[in-house]
Amino acid sequence: MINYGGILSPFNAWLIARGLVTVPIRMAQHSRTSIEVARFLEGSPAVRFIWYPGLESHPQHERAKAIMRNGYSGMIAFDIKGDEETHCRFLDQLKLITHAVSLGDSESLMVYYDKNSDKLPHYPDVFHQDFFRFSVGLEDPEDLIDDLSQAFKTCGLG
Repeated sequence: MINYGGILSPFNAWLIARGLVTVPIRMAQHSRTSIEVARFLEGSPAVRFIWYPGLESHPQHERAKAIMRNGYSGMIAFDIKGDEETHCRFLDQLKLITHAVSLGDSESLMVYYDKNSDKLPHYPDVFHQDFFRFSVGLEDPEDLIDDLSQAFKTCGLG
């Protein structure tokens, strides 16, 4: 491990290689779902900001459009209006979306970075208060939007 780094077992390497066949299909679904969810978040009065390269409001949308011709990925960053307690309540109210640190799975996952996170200095200024990283999975976009909506309403944000 010290000299060569982590090495996968042959079985794990085979599973990864086997899964690579469906990556283009999965990424297309991540992107299709993400743009719908991002548009919903952009229009929500509960949202303080949203950062997704597929939205025309993103500062580098034109560059993303030129580079990301097959979709804009499944990663969304956003924040809601309210204090830290509101943010935690919002996470607790999500039913379909899982509050998890790992991102990039086939299921939708969300992690919250509060104002004390050591990651904030690496992001643009709008992120420095706090924010969510939302890894949009392969679920139906309407199901995810419904889950976000009910969590907003429960927290008094929608």
